[in-house]
Amino acid sequence: MAFKESTTIAHPPADVFAALVDEDFNRKVTEGLGGALVAFERQGELTGPVSVTMVRSVPVNKLPDAVQKVAGKFLGDKLSVEQQETWSAPAADGSRTGQLVVTVGAAKTTATAEQLLLPTDDGTEVRVTGTLECRIPLLGKKIGQAAEPRVGQVLGRQAREVATWLKR
Repeated sequence: MAFKESTTIAHPPADVFAALVDEDFNRKVTEGLGGALVAFERQGELTGPVSVTMVRSVPVNKLPDAVQKVAGKFLGDKLSVEQQETWSAPAADGSRTGQLVVTVGAAKTTATAEQLLLPTDDGTEVRVTGTLECRIPLLGKKIGQAAEPRVGQVLGRQAREVATWLKR
């Protein structure tokens, strides 16, 4: 399933980026969803290219209802979600490009995406385009269809969390 979403955050790209690659920010967001940040590693300085690898433990009950009904029986109460991000150095205008891969091994699901942080008069436009693939025989397509609409919700929540984090 392909997805494409965008939102605006009323802060400059450098600030938005700093929050997105901050361990404490990611811990707060994950714990706010009832999960736990199990591992976090960031390489690189905020002024250059940055890579981030994190592992989260996420409650299955936070997944879309259709996914819970179909796959919850097989997955247990929590899922391990690994996220790898590779971000470019900032361009002259402050924009950044990130390549993201999110893997849920137990659910045989992988999302790959490009995330752009673009300066605007109002702050930062965040654009995400990517694909979601679930390789569970017979159930994969249904799980993908149920999860795809959540991308916009996740991006919206991320924008609210970043804005709140930066106001502190």
